[in-house]
Amino acid sequence: MPDGQESILLATLLGTAMNSGIPKIINTAGVVLAGGESKRFGSNKAFALLDGIPLVEHVVGVISSIFRTCVLVTNTPEQFAYLNVPMIGDLYHNAGPLAGIHAALTTIEEPAAFVAGCDMPFLEEKVIRYLQAVASGWDVVIPWLANGPEPICAVYHKSALPVIKTSLENGGNKISDIFDRLRVRRVTESEILALVPNLSSFRNINYQEDLNNSRN
Repeated sequence: MPDGQESILLATLLGTAMNSGIPKIINTAGVVLAGGESKRFGSNKAFALLDGIPLVEHVVGVISSIFRTCVLVTNTPEQFAYLNVPMIGDLYHNAGPLAGIHAALTTIEEPAAFVAGCDMPFLEEKVIRYLQAVASGWDVVIPWLANGPEPICAVYHKSALPVIKTSLENGGNKISDIFDRLRVRRVTESEILALVPNLSSFRNINYQEDLNNSRN
């Protein structure tokens, strides 16, 4: 549960997070991961249409509206050049999302990054701002729901880089394997539901069926 300071922050976010007058976040970069192979989906899901708009554009739109710096991590930059956002390539190839997080933290100027997948079109601004706002003093701030952690909707500080790099160099590419070596702030499901009415921020599109259900 949030402490006293975080409860005040929570109340502030509930009242004002969607106010267009709120300035963009400048001390954390917004990072969109778009390097997956989309094997389960059957084609590049970044360009699958939801409400006539590619999934990646939904996510970039949300992230760029919240963070002053928005970057895309991809190994096929030519496909995403039309988005006109800075792009970063993996430094460790075929190592999954952990390599994307590593590439982002290694490259960005900001001390931390909020990381989201390109297949998460229902991200809520209140959730993102809360995760970023409680990040001070932690290596990772991650939603930890009843069914487990959400590592691709989380804040990672550059202080996590040595552990991430060591894991990648040793052939480890599971994000969950790094948590026991880092200072991790687990944001509970109850904290999230105090901000927003449901957990839709964490819905991602893995299968065509997921996309079809999202259209209904």
